[in-house]
Amino acid sequence: MAKMLPRMILIGIDLEKGTRDRLAEDFEITEVNRSDEAIELLLNSEFDAGVFEPGKVPDSDLARNLQVKINDVDDAGGKLLDLDAERVSPLNLAERLHLLESRVADGLLNLFGWRHFEVRLLDRETAKLELVIANGITPLPIGHVIHARIDGNGISGHVAAVGKSYICRDSLKDERWVDGMEGGRSSLTIPLRLHERTIGVLNVESAQPDRFNDEDRLLLELYGRYVAMTVNILDMLIVERYTTNKRLSNNVLTELESPINEIEEEASTLLELASDDPAVQEHLGRITESLAAMKARIQSCTAGPQTILGAEEVLHQEELEPILSGRTVMVVDDEPVVRQTISAVLEKRGCSVVVCKDGSAAINRIQSAASRSECFDLVISDVRMPDRNGYEVFKAAKDADEKTPVILMTGFGYDPHHSIVRSSQEGLHCFLFKPFQIEQLLEEVYKALVIEADMS
Repeated sequence: MAKMLPRMILIGIDLEKGTRDRLAEDFEITEVNRSDEAIELLLNSEFDAGVFEPGKVPDSDLARNLQVKINDVDDAGGKLLDLDAERVSPLNLAERLHLLESRVADGLLNLFGWRHFEVRLLDRETAKLELVIANGITPLPIGHVIHARIDGNGISGHVAAVGKSYICRDSLKDERWVDGMEGGRSSLTIPLRLHERTIGVLNVESAQPDRFNDEDRLLLELYGRYVAMTVNILDMLIVERYTTNKRLSNNVLTELESPINEIEEEASTLLELASDDPAVQEHLGRITESLAAMKARIQSCTAGPQTILGAEEVLHQEELEPILSGRTVMVVDDEPVVRQTISAVLEKRGCSVVVCKDGSAAINRIQSAASRSECFDLVISDVRMPDRNGYEVFKAAKDADEKTPVILMTGFGYDPHHSIVRSSQEGLHCFLFKPFQIEQLLEEVYKALVIEADMS
């Protein structure tokens, strides 16, 4: 029976015939041109794989050691993908992203000993690479963005554009290098790929020059496949939760619409029969008004993030709140109904409200006020806006005055900017998921201003 030889992948290496023949005595050799081809082989079969360096003939120990590393990556990837719906569905958006962050960080540390990394996801509409996780790497300043373009957008932008990994061996000599970790001298950046489509990048950095090699690249690309699949699973669970909630709300509206209409018709009939009884007509009138309010509230629930629940009742209240009286509050949202409703409610309570329809206008107003040594008592901002996102508004407010409390709001769905996670790490007061009750917002406004008053 022929002896089973350990198998080896050679990536992009043109061997001399004599060298190849010597290797073939101890290994079953497979040759590929690119590392992504090697990864496909590794994902579909087991290899005692080694990375051949010219002038060195790998022995079986090297091959076995690399096989152990590949198996470790597979084990770590399996743990990363262990995101069953029963466990993850109860978590809100921020909690899910925190879960992803901790698992990716644990994997990189345990597999490679790397602590400084970032994950960016690609927004397909704008081609921006939005920061998801930053561990030991300083985020870009407000207004600075990275696009998936070959040139002019650093290493991450280049990798996302070409879909191939990149090793920066010395940051002092690489024109694509953009400062990340303090004192960074080398990096390894891989594309996160899902079904042959690049969905983002994973970048690791080191203070040592020439820290990363081709073996690191191969293993990180393999791990990156699991990261991409995990992000996709989380995204699908979030979308599933949104569509389920919307479907249930619409079902409730459909089921109640018929009996509500019947009650309205009966009330109208009774009004005609009791035309000579003012007391009965008064009661029937209240029933009719209550039915109309019930229909409006059900429709508000099905409208999702474009509405604030319970605002109509609060707007009829004329009482001023001492803690809100005279406070200057900024409200930022690209949905007119949301910003107008919140503004009206706060003004009823005695606030002076500045309304902005997008993030750019908000940041300009915050910075302009700061130049006059003025600041807002509170900033309430949506997360997802067409220009500047919620994190940028939060950062501008904190840069102007660290004590300014900020409340972020987000609707159902995926937050491509991951504003909530990033701002939560840097002092966000709270975040609210739309559609929320207006009383919930007012409670958080009171808390924020009490905390701000205690700190001053």
